[in-house]
Amino acid sequence: MKPIYFPFTYILQPVAETLNACFGKTTIYQPSSKHIPEELLKQVDQGILDIRVSGNLKKSDEKKLSAILKEYNAWADLHGRRGGIQLDFFKTRRNRIPFFDDLSTSQIKADIAGNNKVKEESDPVFNARIFLSIAQQYDLQHHKIFQDMISFETARTVLMENLKGSDKTSLATGHKDEFKAVSLTDYEYMIEKRIEAWTLLMCCDLIQSRETMSGPFVTSSRQTIDYLLEQTPEIENLFSINTIPMMENQVENPAKWSGDLMKYLEIVTKSATPLKCDNFNIVSDELKCKTKASLSLYLVPGTSPLEYFSRFVSFDSTCSKIKKVPVKFKNTLIGYIGFSG
Repeated sequence: MKPIYFPFTYILQPVAETLNACFGKTTIYQPSSKHIPEELLKQVDQGILDIRVSGNLKKSDEKKLSAILKEYNAWADLHGRRGGIQLDFFKTRRNRIPFFDDLSTSQIKADIAGNNKVKEESDPVFNARIFLSIAQQYDLQHHKIFQDMISFETARTVLMENLKGSDKTSLATGHKDEFKAVSLTDYEYMIEKRIEAWTLLMCCDLIQSRETMSGPFVTSSRQTIDYLLEQTPEIENLFSINTIPMMENQVENPAKWSGDLMKYLEIVTKSATPLKCDNFNIVSDELKCKTKASLSLYLVPGTSPLEYFSRFVSFDSTCSKIKKVPVKFKNTLIGYIGFSG
């Protein structure tokens, strides 16, 4: 078993470290092998992250994706980009080839050829790659904004303390906690669209590779887990704990604890009658850590991961292919990692 991060294609360093402490090395999907953020490659080098590119993307599709991303960025700059994705741009193009301006040359060519709607319906996975690539750019920009805010607030605090004649040079505790809490959460908009696009990538990968993916599927997005809980009435809470330390404050033997956890979860995913967590060794409440990560694990009984996530895909052709994939795991595990001071 290996944890899979979703529905985002970018993960912050502290989140990746925490997932590694809980579950071991985590898998994250990428829409393209040509546009992997440097921050993720560093996490791979640290041994805490595995990168998986969905499916066998042709060189021609890679070039096409790069061209569309370039065109979108030019469009966003022309229309006064303000630190992220232009939401109105996406909302007006749900049933067309996405990310083209109405008067652009490429849009006119698509209109003449009459292949707007046909193309989107015939290749939803490619459109998912486009959407997730642009969403990833936004996540990177959003993270940089918060980093700049922290740097500004730190500089302001240093200046004020120097004017007062104080030796203190660190960011005020209240502001530091506030910024840290925000920066460790994902950038939660268009969650439903992100889930569908991410699911298309995962399903395409597993259909082509004929592999099985056990999970657990883990998110650090509160909005994501709330949406799944709302859409899954049969979901059960296996357990919730608030004592998983952050990486810099790990338990004495995190590798053993995460190994035991994954063994337990593997039994749960394969069992026709999932076991309860009565005898599982939860981390002691006596641990003294300034910052901790909470962990909640949920079970969707009697439904394999592919079957479960296909609920969020609106393309019938993709869903019919999913049903033909062999089922090894009888249940789906969903995890939520939250942060507290």
